[in-house]
Order: sequence, then structure tokens, then C-alpha cells
Amino acid sequence: MRARTEAAAVRRRLTEGDFHVGDRLIVNVEGPVVLDDTVTVLEGVRITIRGIRDVALSGVLRSELTAKLRSDIIEISRNTTRVSARPLLRLAVFGSVTNPGYLSLPPETTVDQLINAAGGPSGTADMGRVTLERADTVLLRANDVRTAIAKGMTLDALGLLDGDALVVPAEGPPFDRTAKIQLFSMLFPLLTIFVFQRGR
Repeated sequence: MRARTEAAAVRRRLTEGDFHVGDRLIVNVEGPVVLDDTVTVLEGVRITIRGIRDVALSGVLRSELTAKLRSDIIEISRNTTRVSARPLLRLAVFGSVTNPGYLSLPPETTVDQLINAAGGPSGTADMGRVTLERADTVLLRANDVRTAIAKGMTLDALGLLDGDALVVPAEGPPFDRTAKIQLFSMLFPLLTIFVFQRGR
């Protein structure tokens, strides 16, 4: 069943492509028109290259993006010398950060830069329990996330996809004086019984 589902997902990707409305791309063009800009995929799965033309991205894979743009742009502007494009990853940062939510970032962004892009950890963040998740699956547990941060690993190197989430949990409530008294009052009778039984 799982293999059939994965095969269907691959077929759908090859038919529909990798791009969806709202995705963001960094586009660089050098020639009669110079462009270094971030563009958004619009309705109809297309982008507008300012001053040149619209480019349809339906059915286009990430690996085909630059070649597709180059072909469409040079068709209109033959003196164009360079065309490149990089899709931004749309990732979530949830939990104890200053500005939780979704961010669009270059694939070469590191994990610590991802956290900083969300405003950095809040005062209650437990940085020792950060995880990377995809839907209901934990991709990287806390130890692996710490290793990824220490090694400066990028989002691309970690194989992250649009929609994946970095989760920064909050620290548990402090073990205050009241909690200690309650625990002691619960354990004291049991301790008394234990000592009494041992003394018999």
C-alpha cells in the first residue's frame, strides 16, 4: 500500500511539477534587462519576469527551473547572457520563538539561521529539545538537531521539503516550593510506613 501511494505521488509530481501558487523564487537575469529579485508563483502556476515575460511553471521540476527560465527568456531577449533561479523553501518554525510561523528561505540556510529568521528563541525556549518534523513524523530528534547546528548543516543538506517544521518547545514549569511541599506531603506517609516496617 505504501509503495503504491509513493508511486502515485511521484506520478503526480511529474505531471504537475514542483511549484505551487505562493512559492517564492530568487531569479537573476543579466543582459539587456538586469534582474535580481524574489518573485512569487501566481495563479495559473506562473511567474512574471519584470520587463520580459510571464513564464509558466506547470509541470516543471525544481531541477528543470533554470533551464526553463533560460529558454523562455532568451526566446524574447536574445542578448541575455545569464539566467539563474533558486526556489526558496517554505518552512515553519513553531513553538518558543519570537515570531513563530512560516518562512521562505534559501536552501543553503543553516538550522541556526532558520531559528534566527523566526526572531530567535524566546525566554522560555528549551533549545535542548528542538526537533525537525514532517507532518506527524519526526525527521530529526533533539540530539540530531544539535549535531546539525554544530556542523552548520544546511536545509538542503538535511533534505528538508516545503511544509517541514522546526519545533522549539518551551521549558517545563519550574519545580517551585509549593510543588516540593506537595510532593513531600505525599511521600512522607509512605516513607514512615517503610521505615516502620524495616524496624520490625
